[in-house]
Amino acid sequence: MNTGRLLAVSAAIIAGAAIHSANAADMPLKAPPAAPVMTWTGGYVGLNGGYGWGPWNSYSISPIFPDGVTTNADPDVHGWFGGVTAGYNWQTSQQWVVGIEGDFDWSGERASDSASGTTSGLTVGFPQGFGLCDAHSPCTTTVTTATNNQWKKEWFATIRGRAGMLVEPTWLLYGTAGIAFAGTKFSDSSSTTTTITDSIGDIVNPATGLAGSPVTTAAAFSQTRDVVGFALGAGVEKQLSQAWSVKAEYLFMDFGTHTFLAGSGIDTSIKLVENVVRLGVDYHFH
Repeated sequence: MNTGRLLAVSAAIIAGAAIHSANAADMPLKAPPAAPVMTWTGGYVGLNGGYGWGPWNSYSISPIFPDGVTTNADPDVHGWFGGVTAGYNWQTSQQWVVGIEGDFDWSGERASDSASGTTSGLTVGFPQGFGLCDAHSPCTTTVTTATNNQWKKEWFATIRGRAGMLVEPTWLLYGTAGIAFAGTKFSDSSSTTTTITDSIGDIVNPATGLAGSPVTTAAAFSQTRDVVGFALGAGVEKQLSQAWSVKAEYLFMDFGTHTFLAGSGIDTSIKLVENVVRLGVDYHFH
């Protein structure tokens, strides 16, 4: 091939490459896929669990005291609980989120106290006809009393509004308030044992001569009440992904004062208040 033809072929190849490069430069570039935009708007369901406590201040009249002495108790009702959550959020701007949430929890919160006491005194004129407990040889009457009270919260539920601020797109600080419900129970049991002994220590009651046995009476009362009150608190929630979030929350619940065992002779008024700290995990539908 002579030099002229070689130059002509080379020029044609260079021109073709230049045209192809120009055409490629004119083609639109394909944009990379957009990153997903995190949003709080949507419904969610989840699980929660935690610890609750509260001083259920109680005021009652005990039938084991003949003069009707009043008694007071401040039981520390406490324990673990766990349950389910459901709600819906609306992200109204880049900074604010509002929503509504409900939950139901089974609770093991409870408290109990026990008390006992013994009194003794001289007895004259018992039993009839035997002369065992006369003025010259009086008997001794011993009365032993025992009581047990128990307070329980068996379940609770809330329906609350939430409103919060995004400190950054995946962190929500919020306040919450709404209606609270609870299943509560109060139980009281008592026993009284009376023993009359003569001067040599033999039991002489009931009136059966020189032989006898102590006399014991017992009573037990229990009442369950479903109560309604209010709940308010605050929390923080972290969005791990578009589908999952975790949160920590504090609630204060007040159900007012209610009377248990009304008409039993040991009517007991209890102020039902509750502090709750819990953790939760939610699955979000967007």
